[in-house]
Amino acid sequence: MRKFQIVTVLFLLFSAGANLSLARELTVRVTDENGEALAKVVVSTQHAAAESPPSSAVMDQVDMLFKPFILTIKPGTTVDFPNSDNIRHQVYSFSPTKTFEVPLYSNREAPLINFPDAGVVVLGCNIHDHMRAYIYVSPYAQSVLTDEQGEAVLEVTDGATEVHFWYPGLGESTTAEHTVKVSAEQGALSLSLPVTRQQQTPPPTSALQERFNRLKQNVN
Repeated sequence: MRKFQIVTVLFLLFSAGANLSLARELTVRVTDENGEALAKVVVSTQHAAAESPPSSAVMDQVDMLFKPFILTIKPGTTVDFPNSDNIRHQVYSFSPTKTFEVPLYSNREAPLINFPDAGVVVLGCNIHDHMRAYIYVSPYAQSVLTDEQGEAVLEVTDGATEVHFWYPGLGESTTAEHTVKVSAEQGALSLSLPVTRQQQTPPPTSALQERFNRLKQNVN
């Protein structure tokens, strides 16, 4: 019996090592239609990463902006919506993937919301129209975001595969994406997407806020 158990363990270890050897790294670089590095692009593949994604995430509200602008999660993830501002916010989404609306709240009343289905959730604030963000609930085994240089590193299968790209405004549908086939020999991929960089734009500072800021600086 013990001999059988040892053989079984050795087989499992060998299989795990074999599966790891069937993966390789793919470096991706994405630019916009103007040739500028494009950050926050969701890059996905059906090859599962070595590390499992977390079951919880945070979409904060800082300086009257959502942070991060784009959040990538897996279906079933619970998202915390803290309010780090000293004013109240009212977060909502009318997206088919997840429709919800929470009443005005401060940080002490931060709600937890679960996102069971894959898709794209567009967030807004009923009080501040300039606030906008996205939660990408990934249908893929692995999804990563490009950095400020427009780069990301994916773990992909050691063979021909497909890489999927998502960014706001990529098509008429919110979930529209771009797919590229990658050969077995490829270790790098450069792609230009027909979009320009999107971000939240804070409103101009009011005269009252400017006065408050000056008073605060004088006190400090």
